[in-house]
Amino acid sequence: MKRLIFIIIAGCILQSCVHKGYTIKGELVGADGLKITLMRVNADSEPVEINSSIVKRGKFKMKGHVDFPEFCVLQVGNNSPLQFFVENTVIEIIIDPENIHESIVTGSKETDMLNEYIAKTAYFEEKVMELSNEFMMLRTSSEEDEEWENEYMAKMEELQQQLLEYVKQFAAENPNSIFMAILLNNLLSVLEDDELDLILNGYDELHSQSPWVQRIKEQVEGSRRLAIGQPFIDLRMPDPDGNEIALSDIAGKGKYVLIDFWAAWCEPCRVANPHLVELYDKYKDKDFEIVGVSFDMDKNNWVQAIKDDELTWTQMSDLAYWQSEGAKLYSVNLIPHMVLLDKEGKILARGIRMPELEELLTELLD
Repeated sequence: MKRLIFIIIAGCILQSCVHKGYTIKGELVGADGLKITLMRVNADSEPVEINSSIVKRGKFKMKGHVDFPEFCVLQVGNNSPLQFFVENTVIEIIIDPENIHESIVTGSKETDMLNEYIAKTAYFEEKVMELSNEFMMLRTSSEEDEEWENEYMAKMEELQQQLLEYVKQFAAENPNSIFMAILLNNLLSVLEDDELDLILNGYDELHSQSPWVQRIKEQVEGSRRLAIGQPFIDLRMPDPDGNEIALSDIAGKGKYVLIDFWAAWCEPCRVANPHLVELYDKYKDKDFEIVGVSFDMDKNNWVQAIKDDELTWTQMSDLAYWQSEGAKLYSVNLIPHMVLLDKEGKILARGIRMPELEELLTELLD
């Protein structure tokens, strides 16, 4: 009988270990009766509610289980959501109702990693903002300074490269991280396949099931379909007049074709447009064509940007923002993004920057 009781107790202990979940303990003073909602942020859809609690005596509690660390937001009344990771641990949150982003979250390694990254990349964000503000002041002034524009682009590219190198280092130091998977999902178009393969090899079987990791795997597979020498993938979208056009109407017809992924709201894209106009005017009579694929949502903004920047080449957009077919089929996660096709419609280069494009066109067409 004693042995049977021991087996039952042991079984319960083992079962409790297997089904161990998360416990969120929160403090929010002066908000009794307020509903706190926990929502999981998905890779391709709107946040989904997975738990909730009511504040009582300045405290709230939630319990549940996640299969792997989940990126979530905590909705506290009308405040902007608090971002953090939910893991199967005890997570304590002290909410600052005056500034939700100053709330303190402890007990989650992934959240610690997120906060560390934000702190260390604040420098890059500050420098990018300074450069953008300077450039906007220059553009709104009556003076045009092409030399400063070139200097601006060079500085911006240098900052982007420094940030990319930091991210690579951060990823190498933090393998098997869901936060890193989310971060890398925004940088897929600027990372090489072998770099992504190396990162993916750092994930164990459990964490590999995360949709964020799965998206990286899909990117690698899609990238191989977009390897140098592969034929272009056709796109069909409306032009500014509402007429449906296809990339195949232009590509593979005996001209070098540049696919320019951009948007009216993208400042680096708008900075690059005058240089594209120069290249187009120089080479449009030498077997060179451009097709612009916009990630805009507002048609009026898109059309106005085409007019303001004097873009005279073919333009198309499904006005679907980052859900655009162009983004999906060409694995574009960062704009501006350019893909150059040869005269047969095969991919000659992708993810190229303006200086590289100028060198290539000079070599091919001059």
